[in-house]
Amino acid sequence: MSQTYRLSETFFKDKDGLLYKLYGIDAVDESGKIVESFKNVFFLRSRAVNFVNLCNECELSLTHLANAIDDALYEETITL
Repeated sequence: MSQTYRLSETFFKDKDGLLYKLYGIDAVDESGKIVESFKNVFFLRSRAVNFVNLCNECELSLTHLANAIDDALYEETITL
């Protein structure tokens, strides 16, 4: 099955009532149906967009998406 990846956005309200936008990634099949979704992965939109673009450019297999997300989060922690 072939899929493309797209950015997803969700909102989170903390205990103080502050609203945050968080970003994730959806895998979408040829018909537009979401076949896999990872929400609340990134805080920065730019990092999320770069990750989604990279997944699409590399034609990342859906079976490797979770590992790619883990790697991206690990990279983010060591660059902070």
